[in-house]
Amino acid sequence: MTVVTETQKSRWTGERIARLGFLLGMGWDARRIAEDPIIASTPNNVHRQAQRFGLAFRAAAAALAVRLPPEAATLYDAAASKRNLTREAMIRLLLLVVASDATLIDNILDDGVWSWTMSLK
Repeated sequence: MTVVTETQKSRWTGERIARLGFLLGMGWDARRIAEDPIIASTPNNVHRQAQRFGLAFRAAAAALAVRLPPEAATLYDAAASKRNLTREAMIRLLLLVVASDATLIDNILDDGVWSWTMSLK
């Protein structure tokens, strides 16, 4: 059994740095990263270490910036949490699933666009 001391926690080992980079790439925010058992730090320290190692929060977040009404954000956050994803990763997953089957968009929206555009041809 390994006992984690304060000294061990304060060192940024290769494992912690790799985990930090991975979680940043997943789009996690500093608070959520700080709560990760491997990181076990403060949000402020997470920001400092990301800067120290040349990692950026903005790079992951800028990939998909969608403003949602609070009600929708809450629903996406709940669905993402169940799957251990970020909201952005959840939305990306949904977009990829819908894109995998041409009829899904029409079935989801049910707005008649498909039949209307097909009648023009």
